[in-house]
Amino acid sequence: MRNLSTSVKAIIALVAAVVGLAVLKFVAAWVALHWLLLVVIVATLVAVSLGAFAFRRHQTSDHRAEYAELERHLSRADEMTIPQFESWVGQLLLRDGFRKIRFMGRSGDFGSNFVATAPDARRVVVRAKPDDGTLSKRGARHIQALGADAHAKWQADTAILVTNADLHPLKTAARHDALAEQLGVILIDRLELATWVADRRPPAELTATPAAAG
Repeated sequence: MRNLSTSVKAIIALVAAVVGLAVLKFVAAWVALHWLLLVVIVATLVAVSLGAFAFRRHQTSDHRAEYAELERHLSRADEMTIPQFESWVGQLLLRDGFRKIRFMGRSGDFGSNFVATAPDARRVVVRAKPDDGTLSKRGARHIQALGADAHAKWQADTAILVTNADLHPLKTAARHDALAEQLGVILIDRLELATWVADRRPPAELTATPAAAG
């Protein structure tokens, strides 16, 4: 543009102004002819936006209410001692169709062990571990320990870790899930345990055949 003469620049500016004016006239004419359609479009967009906002707000409110209700079901478990928690988990298994349940003692700070027969006849080892404040960050070592013991020590078809701790915080959820899948460990942590208690039926992973569970 620096090399263009003043007259050329003036011509370009004039052409731009004429084109701009033509566009403005066209838009004004279109609006004048279709103002009702424009009003309908704007009103529809506003209504959709408000509806989406209200729906999200309603969903969030419902989710919070549901979460609070699930938390209520674990309030008693949160106050249990280790013997009380292991007894409570044993009662849940017995209530929901597990047979030949035997308490096999505790594996140090890793939790309490049960060997049982699942409703689908699988031999399972269940490790009950109440929340001690460290599981959310150190859950991987508990999953590894149970995965190592399940077949070698207990000759179990399936290993299940039951805890009222949250094993799915954002930072470790993917790692815990991947490790559990690799080692064949079913994780029943806080949310699933609360749902189990509230619905009075165990999670599907505990009653499905290995093929269906996969």
